[in-house]
Amino acid sequence: MADLREAQRAKYEIGDFKSVTIDQALDRLVNIANVTISDKDLRRIKGLNRVRNQVAHFALLSDNNPLAIKATVAPAMEALLRFIERELAPGAPDEERRLISRTYRSVMEQVRTIEVMVRELLNSLKPAIAEADIPVVKCPECMQDTFLLEGKGRCLFCSYSPIGIVSAEAYVENVLGKSRYRAVKHGGERPVSNCHWCGEEALVHGLQATATVDAAHGCFECGYFGDYQDLERCTSCREWMSADRDGLTDVISTNCR
Repeated sequence: MADLREAQRAKYEIGDFKSVTIDQALDRLVNIANVTISDKDLRRIKGLNRVRNQVAHFALLSDNNPLAIKATVAPAMEALLRFIERELAPGAPDEERRLISRTYRSVMEQVRTIEVMVRELLNSLKPAIAEADIPVVKCPECMQDTFLLEGKGRCLFCSYSPIGIVSAEAYVENVLGKSRYRAVKHGGERPVSNCHWCGEEALVHGLQATATVDAAHGCFECGYFGDYQDLERCTSCREWMSADRDGLTDVISTNCR
């Protein structure tokens, strides 16, 4: 249940309750149950949750790459089954342990088949990625290193290409691991701000480029990218701005002049 203070057996048994979010569930497993979950498995499980949300609320779009969806679901299922085998199976009745073992073997056969197909597709994309004269980053949807930061950006692997503010938020959440939920709960600044070129809240800081063109900052709306020395923060309002000060000695944004 999302709010433990409202936990009641009767409501639980008839399904009359608000269930936890994936962030809440993972937070409780790590901080209350002392379960160790690797960063890689966290990303995989959250990726599966995104696909689940698409199916539940919007259905899958016709241009979704079926292999890209499988590439997201398969490793997450592997991570979940490993969790069940490690954390739940040891104390389970014999019949349940046998069922877990059979299910694990069956799923892993499918996972290995999907992994081979994914490798083949990624190998076919290597020339285009190597020739790109713009930053290539990890796609926040399929988590492959195939997202081109041009204009609103697009993924060569899964065709993910939403509006900039959506993909920027997804990149910060899914790739950089800066959860809005945790930022609200524990405090801290999230690495996304208004772009000084296009004005949209789609400029990500701490970008992790994976190909030949490097960048520390990148806008998922207009395609701007730059290194750490290209941007500075206003000493008054903390807005990000160009390091070219137009002859000014202080780092002051246009709004603060």
